[in-house]
Amino acid sequence: MFSALLVTLCITVSSVLALSTTGSRALFVADSSFNIDDYTVFLGDLKKRGFKIDIRSPLDPDLSLFIYGERNYDHVILTLPSTQKQLGPNLLTKPFLDFISKDGNVLILLNPEQHAINSVRDFAREIDIQLPFRDIKIVDHFNYDADLSPELHDVLVLDSSNTVSKSVSALGGSEKLIYPSGQAFVLGNNDLIVPILRASETAYTFDPTEEMLASESPFASGTQAYLVAGIQTRNNARAVIVSTDKLFSDDLLNNEKSANRKFATDVAKWVFQESGVIRLDSVTHNLINSTEQDPYIYRVKQDVEYEAKISEYVNDKWVPYIADDVQLEFTMLDPYYRITLSPSENEESTSFKTTFTTPDQHGMFTFKLNYKRTGLSYIEDKRTVVVRHFGHNEFLRSFEIPNAYPYITSILVVIGAWFLFILLWIFCGEEKSTTKKTD
Repeated sequence: MFSALLVTLCITVSSVLALSTTGSRALFVADSSFNIDDYTVFLGDLKKRGFKIDIRSPLDPDLSLFIYGERNYDHVILTLPSTQKQLGPNLLTKPFLDFISKDGNVLILLNPEQHAINSVRDFAREIDIQLPFRDIKIVDHFNYDADLSPELHDVLVLDSSNTVSKSVSALGGSEKLIYPSGQAFVLGNNDLIVPILRASETAYTFDPTEEMLASESPFASGTQAYLVAGIQTRNNARAVIVSTDKLFSDDLLNNEKSANRKFATDVAKWVFQESGVIRLDSVTHNLINSTEQDPYIYRVKQDVEYEAKISEYVNDKWVPYIADDVQLEFTMLDPYYRITLSPSENEESTSFKTTFTTPDQHGMFTFKLNYKRTGLSYIEDKRTVVVRHFGHNEFLRSFEIPNAYPYITSILVVIGAWFLFILLWIFCGEEKSTTKKTD
């Protein structure tokens, strides 16, 4: 009995402690037309992972993303109403942008029954995602579910080739994803966009009211039609737009023949920063064989050691981050060196190290670590140091420079020859005659 209670308590404590790296306060925005009972699996999984979900109406006058200038929530899940065309005054474009700028995360579930409202469309445009203006649908006459959509072919069957960012969610070779009837959108050229799920090459969008016109010039088609995409801002806040909220419904998440629950969990973990999160634990630089850490001044042609420790958040704990593409730049105006760091693992992080010789150029230099990979948190660190020239008492003497040996030898030879010449001049002169001169 006691052991059973202890196990239950451990499970409960572990589920409570299994939180996002940015917090557990989640706002779920849904109006009265949204049947929240159809999403109990998705919400239940969030609660099991320790999230505290506050369900509010978009027209609630007391609803606010901020309180006294600080975030009132850590994450926002926004569903679009089907009975109205606008959200509340606190859910406009600017509050959402301010929410992201203060490290908040946003998950937007579009309504497949109507096109996006203006505030959501403007927010998507700000992150370079173009939403359709009409009530379009995406169909695929080659990759569809024959049982759920035998005629319209608007329930798609996707596989691993349709998942773009494997670091967010990756389907196995035999896993299939059922995508319900919904919309599609187009991505811009923003480097911060993270594409997650796209349609197959044979898919295209059409407007049910103007099918022939839309078929001639579809809003999106093929692999340019994206179904799920997000963005990770420079401050590592994340936002994801899903083209249909039905993708997270109980009917699909409980389908044992599909990987929908795994996909929904992966996407939620990524946008709420439970996965794909790395951090820079420490950075040090110093002279080799020196105990002084992070000196401000170096001298030209000195051997320097640089070390950065990076860890990754996996399964609710920090573990060593495994990679072989972390690079250091030692720059002034342009990089003088770009060096790949050598990893070595320890208990909680991976130590990335390198050694190099400072260039024969004095000035202001920067140790720059700029690590940006799709689906992972961005790491950027800059440390400015001074590289000075040799002091007057630090130059090598002539006898320490091998190339000076010929010149030193020539000087010694000249001096020796001079002394030899003097000696020869003194002691080897013309002998004086000792015979007397007679008449």
